[in-house]
Amino acid sequence: MLPAIRPGDWLLVRSRGNSPLKRGDIIVRAADKGGNDEAVKRVIGLPGEEVRLREGSLYIDGEPLHEPYLDGLPSSLGLDDRAWNVDDGAYFVMGDNRAHSADSRLYGAVELESVLGRVVSRVWPPARWGSLGSGVG
Repeated sequence: MLPAIRPGDWLLVRSRGNSPLKRGDIIVRAADKGGNDEAVKRVIGLPGEEVRLREGSLYIDGEPLHEPYLDGLPSSLGLDDRAWNVDDGAYFVMGDNRAHSADSRLYGAVELESVLGRVVSRVWPPARWGSLGSGVG
């Protein structure tokens, strides 16, 4: 999740409860059936939306997605044109460091039931303490 979250950061995670997730939320996903550990990812696509990678850019329902949290990292590698339709009750998630992220591009949308919680803030190290809001404009 570089650059937003770095190795060694300690995160405060709030149970998601019944509140819906928003685009840009950083979530903790439960371990998958293949035995992979929990993962921290960013919500990109919401239920019922189309997520598309086109010419290296990311689009939601045909509109370009502004992602300031990438801090200059590319939205996508290559020029592949791919699209995913997000089912009801599911979310399309991606890591911010797209070149090194196993995410919904690989394993599909994440069911809401597998979301353990929403990352609220970073609590360590003290110099980087603070909110990790959605950052989506």
